[in-house]
Amino acid sequence: MRALAATFGVAALLATGGSAAKSVRQPAPIAAAAPASAPSLCRGGERVVYACRFGARVGSVCLGKTSLHYRYGLAGGAMIDIASAPDWSNIHKGSNRSQGGLNQTSLRFTRGTMHYVVHAGETGSLNENPGRRISGITVLEGASGETQLAALACSTGAGFRPGALDAVQATAPRRWRSKETSGGPFDMVF
Repeated sequence: MRALAATFGVAALLATGGSAAKSVRQPAPIAAAAPASAPSLCRGGERVVYACRFGARVGSVCLGKTSLHYRYGLAGGAMIDIASAPDWSNIHKGSNRSQGGLNQTSLRFTRGTMHYVVHAGETGSLNENPGRRISGITVLEGASGETQLAALACSTGAGFRPGALDAVQATAPRRWRSKETSGGPFDMVF
């Protein structure tokens, strides 16, 4: 019974971006207007590639002189920090372009059998809400990402910063095989 309660507790934390559920008796806070740019977990000298707030937590992709990082945690410090391997073999870039439905780009950071996918896109002209920006973080587990542990949606629609993906490509090792395998398990819309 305790294991079942713990499982639901972990699932609730993941689903809420790590913020604890508030008592039903307390009124929900009024949402403030979204800031022009979210705080990031990038350090001095690193370029912000992506940043969005998920409840009390922040998800960031940060580009250093020779490395790329995925960081997630409270604004004061990252609980998760995955750096690119020297050859960047644990980083993969995905891209999905549909005919009018959704255009999306993703960066997948892998540590063991855990996959942290940062994705951003815009709905196309044939979508119910054309031009809507969407982004978030999806956490998958398993060699092929067969188990989804979390799907966090960025409420501000923040995307990859202008020119940031070009900077990632320019910083990566020359032999970096960045693209997801076409038709592979991670070649999908998140």
